Amino acid sequence: MSRIATRLAEIRQLELAHRQAIPAAFLDENQHVNVQFYVHLVEKGLVAVFERAGLGEIYAAADEHGNFALEQHIRYLAEILRDEQVSVYIRLLELTPKRAYFMGFVINDTREQLACTVEVVQMNVDIRQRRGAPYPPAGKAALQALHARHEALDWCAPVCGVMRA
Repeated sequence: MSRIATRLAEIRQLELAHRQAIPAAFLDENQHVNVQFYVHLVEKGLVAVFERAGLGEIYAAADEHGNFALEQHIRYLAEILRDEQVSVYIRLLELTPKRAYFMGFVINDTREQLACTVEVVQMNVDIRQRRGAPYPPAGKAALQALHARHEALDWCAPVCGVMRA
C-alpha cells in the first residue's frame, strides 16, 4: 500500500471539525487507539459538519430525519497514543439529493502526522419510514455550498476509489 501524498497543510485548508486529547478509555491492549475510536473521532467531526449545515440533532428531533452511514472505508496510517492531541477535518466529496460522500482526516497534532482517513457514504433518512429522503432545502443548500468550497481546493482527496454517493 502506498503512502498518502496529501500534505497536512492541504488538509488544514478544510475547517477544523473536532479536536481532542486521547483518553485512556480509547486504548486497546496494545496501548494505542483502538480501531473503533478512529471511526468515533471522524463521526464527531461529521456531527459538527451536519450541525453547521442545520442537519444535526435539532433537525432530527424537529423533522424526524437523521443521517445513516451506508458504507465506510478506513485507512490506518500511524498509531495514536494516550494523551496525544488529534484534530479531525472533513471533506465533502460528492452530494446527491439524498446522500453524501465524505472523507475524514484524523491528524495526530502531537506528532504532526496523518493518522488515518475514513471515507463515509451517508444518507439522509426519514425516521418514520426508515427510508432515504431528500435533504431539506436549507440543509441541501448548506451542503451544496460546502461541496463547492471543497471542490475548489487545488488538491485531490486520496480516496480508495470504490465508493460513490
